[in-house]
Amino acid sequence: MFKIRVRVIVGVMIFLGYFLMYVVRNNLSVHIVDMAQVIKRDEATFKNDTVIALYYVKRTGMVDIINWDDTKVGKLFCAYHIGYCICFPIFHSFGDKIGPTWVVSIAGSISGVMTLLTPASAYFHFWALFLVRIIKGFCAGAMQPSMVQVLRYWVPPIERNHFMWAYCGITTGTFSTFLMCAAVQYYSRWTVGFYAFGGLQITWAILWILVVTEYPRRHPCISEEELTYLLNTISNIFTIKMTNAQTPWRLILRSVPFWALCILNFGYSWMIISLCLYGPLFYSKVAKYSIYSASAITALPFFFRLVLGTISIQVYHKYKDRPEVTRIKHIRKYFIIVSHVIPGLLICISWILPIIPGPVLLTLAVALTAAGMDLTLDLCYDLTPTFFNSINTIIKIIGNTSGIIVSLCVGQVTYTYKNLPTVWKHIWCFHAFILLMSGLVFLIWGETEVQPWNQTRKERIPRRKYMIHPLPSIMSNIAEVEEDSVRASLASSMARMPSS
Repeated sequence: MFKIRVRVIVGVMIFLGYFLMYVVRNNLSVHIVDMAQVIKRDEATFKNDTVIALYYVKRTGMVDIINWDDTKVGKLFCAYHIGYCICFPIFHSFGDKIGPTWVVSIAGSISGVMTLLTPASAYFHFWALFLVRIIKGFCAGAMQPSMVQVLRYWVPPIERNHFMWAYCGITTGTFSTFLMCAAVQYYSRWTVGFYAFGGLQITWAILWILVVTEYPRRHPCISEEELTYLLNTISNIFTIKMTNAQTPWRLILRSVPFWALCILNFGYSWMIISLCLYGPLFYSKVAKYSIYSASAITALPFFFRLVLGTISIQVYHKYKDRPEVTRIKHIRKYFIIVSHVIPGLLICISWILPIIPGPVLLTLAVALTAAGMDLTLDLCYDLTPTFFNSINTIIKIIGNTSGIIVSLCVGQVTYTYKNLPTVWKHIWCFHAFILLMSGLVFLIWGETEVQPWNQTRKERIPRRKYMIHPLPSIMSNIAEVEEDSVRASLASSMARMPSS
């Protein structure tokens, strides 16, 4: 008889959560073309550096007003990332206090309400929409670490590789956004897109609190067989707050491999975020595609990333423990050549050629970054299985600052030098250069082995030196800590420490 496992339902809800989170994150990139009438911007008259109000009637009979230039569009794009970078470190630990399931439900509901308010705030005032975008980013920064917290309570270490599909909601939501929003604009108006997806996120948030609990033992519908299995395979797990309290930040911040990994993820995020934000604008404004074709072209590389990334992750985890594979030293660095170096070179070479990066080059380059889809998680765990979550939080925050920088800089450049093909040629080449350099930095200074600061035990010896013992781990890359081993190690460490 076929049995539905509750942990599978939890995984499905997390997949849908990531999916909707990235839909409401990226839908502005498509709808902004109609909201700000980018296609007709050159027809507007400029006075005192502000676009004079231009009215036009769409086929629906509704009247829109355009009054945003490129700098304001850039500010709207960066607002989301500002909220995300502020909130993510807060709820990385705070979710332990009030419960990750409630954090996800409340933040998801607020994000859905903000999405519903997007059209009204856009018509009311620019800064009202700016504030709405900040709140949506703030909610996403609360949801993402809390959903990871829920997943680690429900999925045993031996099964976590099989639950990677739950994280695929990120890439699925990214490429689906452009297709769904373009379809909405084709059959209706851009306001409908915000209403539809805002309502879906609120519905999901309500359903989440009804079917998901923090711990398996609290779920009313879980079977005794599944509960016993989860309790025996997961055992006790440290809270993120407790793990963060033991993190040796001084040693980590002085670690060259840690900063090399930060730079690697920063360049990766820079390229992906750049295409998400400005893909529809570039293809519609510069390449002269319709908004529907521009959205489909923008979605294409992310679809390839989903397929190729899923295949590469599963193949790697299936064969990584075989003798012929384990003999290959620093095998993860070969993935960086595919995900960072080759895509960067493909686009940067157009700097010296009389060509402008278009759909073919950009699609190929971004599709190749699929080799790095799970790379940061893997490398974080390779460096420190014990403090994986602590350094992963810092790396994610630094990576998302690229969204702020890209938005403001591209908006200012296109406002100053106009949306000319040559200007965008330099913009895309610069994005690729950042990706290329981040990969080269890690290839030179990065490490793929457990660092000495993974587990430190301070012992009083005459010269006040520290005896450092790396703590081996066999858990998957999604694991927060080595539960039993770390618990014993921390207890031993605290017993050795002198009382204050």
